[in-house]
Amino acid sequence: MLVLAALVRERPAAAQPPGPDARPRKVTAPESAPVERRLTDAVRRNPDSFDAHHALAAFYLHEGNLAAALPHLRQAQTIDPSHSATGYDLALALLHTGDLNHAREQVRRMLTVKETGELHNLLGNVEEGAGNLVEAAEEYQRAAHMDATEQHLFDWGNNLLQLRAFEPAADVFSAAIARHPQSARLNIGLGIAQYSRGQYEDAVKSFCRAVDLAPSDPRPYQFLGEMYGVAPELGREVTERLARFVKTQPRNALARLQYALSLWRGAPAESEPADMKQVEALLRRAVTLDPRLAKGFFQLGILFSDEQRYTEAIAELRRAIRLEPDLAQAHYRLAHAYQRTGQNALAARELEIFQRLKAGSP
Repeated sequence: MLVLAALVRERPAAAQPPGPDARPRKVTAPESAPVERRLTDAVRRNPDSFDAHHALAAFYLHEGNLAAALPHLRQAQTIDPSHSATGYDLALALLHTGDLNHAREQVRRMLTVKETGELHNLLGNVEEGAGNLVEAAEEYQRAAHMDATEQHLFDWGNNLLQLRAFEPAADVFSAAIARHPQSARLNIGLGIAQYSRGQYEDAVKSFCRAVDLAPSDPRPYQFLGEMYGVAPELGREVTERLARFVKTQPRNALARLQYALSLWRGAPAESEPADMKQVEALLRRAVTLDPRLAKGFFQLGILFSDEQRYTEAIAELRRAIRLEPDLAQAHYRLAHAYQRTGQNALAARELEIFQRLKAGSP
């Protein structure tokens, strides 16, 4: 059973204030300290200067030091409440430092001055961070209606996925793709919604489009890799793209595991049998690249059992169990391998563990 989580949000960067000199240029580590001293001295000499506080806050934001930026953002906002970019940066910094109540207050205060889709989207981020998914959905919907950017539509659809409102999410993503047809992540979102509604063939097609749009992005490949055998008639298309995943990321263990499984089990029943030497080589390389990949050892154990190579199967299944003791099927497979090699006491013990895990007992 494929488990699909909601997409990881890509938070927007802090808003860029207007003007060519609003933010310091990128500085290297050796230069950073003197720049900070110069900007701090300017604040000390001019404590009521918007420009001084704004420049120092901008420096800290650029360095990723949100905690240090916050007091200067607050002071700059107090000095000039009309400076919307500073207000946005303040709300965003509050959000990222976990001060959700003050972030919410800041965004709502700005909305009373000027209502924009960007601010409604930011308020949606705040509500989502607070776990208020229904309130977040309302804000994301307002943002998307006011300004149908790819980001706003994605956030709305992603929020609906988290609410398990899969049909509305599919509608949002479909409409969004019509506006932004080159967006890979919108196609991923649509694929998740389709899969969750049992539309497996459509989901595979959506993930394949996402791969084609963003060949270097690992996310759509990973979704495809979990879907081997779900739509056998599209098995060739899935396998071709997973082969591309291995080619573009040769040191990615999961890529090799998923490609192996697609070759092995993803093709239609009437297809030519898989090249099991190739499958074995891919699985061996996967566990070499990631010695903690329990699923890779488990699949090697299954392969060796299928080929009646029980001694090898036992070794791989025991490795899988050491890494993931609660992997019930590994215990079941290991019991079978022990039986085949005449180790009945060990087989009985593994079968008992399997039954206990399946029953949910400690």
